[in-house]
Amino acid sequence: MIQPESHPALRRLLNPPVVFLLLVLAGYSLMALAPGFRQRLGLADGGLWFMDSYAVLAANDAVRAGLDPFLPNPLDVFQRPHVYSRWWFVLGELGFSRRDNFLMGGSWVLLFAGAVMALLRPSTHAGAVWYALLVLSPPVQLAVLRASNDLVIFVLLLAAVGLLGPAIWRLLLCAASLVLATGLKFYPILACGLFLLVRPPRRMLLAGGLAVLAAGLTLASVWDDLRRAQIPSPNHVHIFGAAIVFRDLGWSGPTALVTGVLVVAGLASLCVRRKWAANVMETTGPEFESRAFLVGAAVLVGCFLAGISHAYRLVFVLLLAPWLCRQCFAVEARRRVAARVLSGLLLATLWADGLLCLGVNSLGRVDSPAELGRWLLLGHALTQPVVWAAMALLAGSLLAVVFQAGTDLRKSLRSPG
Repeated sequence: MIQPESHPALRRLLNPPVVFLLLVLAGYSLMALAPGFRQRLGLADGGLWFMDSYAVLAANDAVRAGLDPFLPNPLDVFQRPHVYSRWWFVLGELGFSRRDNFLMGGSWVLLFAGAVMALLRPSTHAGAVWYALLVLSPPVQLAVLRASNDLVIFVLLLAAVGLLGPAIWRLLLCAASLVLATGLKFYPILACGLFLLVRPPRRMLLAGGLAVLAAGLTLASVWDDLRRAQIPSPNHVHIFGAAIVFRDLGWSGPTALVTGVLVVAGLASLCVRRKWAANVMETTGPEFESRAFLVGAAVLVGCFLAGISHAYRLVFVLLLAPWLCRQCFAVEARRRVAARVLSGLLLATLWADGLLCLGVNSLGRVDSPAELGRWLLLGHALTQPVVWAAMALLAGSLLAVVFQAGTDLRKSLRSPG
């Protein structure tokens, strides 16, 4: 029998990073070569590769044509209005148009792929399989298939995590990455919670305050764009947000938003009191992993509460993965169990809608909107408790960090010097 230990080449071939890469390549090759299976998972491309980058370029073409890009755009194949800031219009000033869509969308996908490979470096074969299941999950595939600009935001936030450091120039570059991400797509201002991990506490107060101020001014500068943007509230299978449950119940508007915030805040407080939530400030390991976890958690919880978005927003689960993977093998049982439970909930969140689509599509075609509506309600009843549990644990982790940062800051301010 051939033993890997006696064959160095085979041992290198079977090491965890290579296994992870091979699994991802095999999975995406299957999706490319078997579009029927991809469609059974509910991943429609609308007959157009990179349809989201196409919308951005179509908005740039509308500006050049003298049209209002914030209105339904006749230059887009789906007549979608621009729902982001004017900062994206620099692409048109650089000469890019819809003809360059494959280049633009492909570049975003390649940037994202490079960032993912730099972020996810498994040390065990179990970790390689878990990482592969995350990267191959339907929401991540949807982001890649559509070339969502969330891929660009992912790269910018990961850069901010990597740039954060004690040197002033590193703090400035980190803040610049957050400012750029916020200017492009509004919600990355949530990632300013990253500075809660800066130490000593007085530096956290100064650096975090300046970063929040810079990102806040950026958000204010594009506020008119945010106000004009007709951000859609999707109503299909692959969606994400606390408001899904309330919409099914017939609630909408501020009532649903406030209710969602209060429920998640209450559940987060319970998680902290019961010590179910993982506090990244209490664990050892690379600071990069803790920071990436905090950024991912802040963006996911904030977007979950803000409204309903396409499920590719869940791409930020990948930022949580390295820290969670390490904590799944922590010495302390409480931390190990908490990490494994959260890992399982997140994996279920990523795959639940896709598996539901696969099951329904395997049974036969849905013949009427009413039948589709019934399947959606059943799917939400099955999947939303899992999603809410995952978001509650993430919110608890954020709350634990806030409490710890506040405690450290008070002690620092009371101490002399």
